[in-house]
Amino acid sequence: MKGDGSEAAGGPRPAGEDIEGLSYERALAELDQIIERLERGAVALDEAIAAYERGARLAQHCGSLLDRTERKVTQLVVGAGGRITEKPLEPERDVVALPVVPPGAPLTPLPARRDVMDIDPDEIPF
Repeated sequence: MKGDGSEAAGGPRPAGEDIEGLSYERALAELDQIIERLERGAVALDEAIAAYERGARLAQHCGSLLDRTERKVTQLVVGAGGRITEKPLEPERDVVALPVVPPGAPLTPLPARRDVMDIDPDEIPF
């Protein structure tokens, strides 16, 4: 059945198939299947490249759906006198966004934090 994720088990879908029409759950399920197939390693090179490209597009789609959902989420606030109002949910500001590293890509260290002092342990007076 088209769009239900059943095609993903047999291989990557054609590049023209509409990823934008997939729900978050279906896109994530297909992405999981692609990752599983690639991790098993029993995939021809050209098929692995096509699967990787589709997986990257699925991951980007999932990320944009989450971003859109985050903008829509509101929190209920109980005000004076027990009155309930809605206000936009503000994400925590101190959360650091970690880079997304594709499987198999070389890992690079995160840039050094500028707010942490570089102290030589030999220079500590105790």
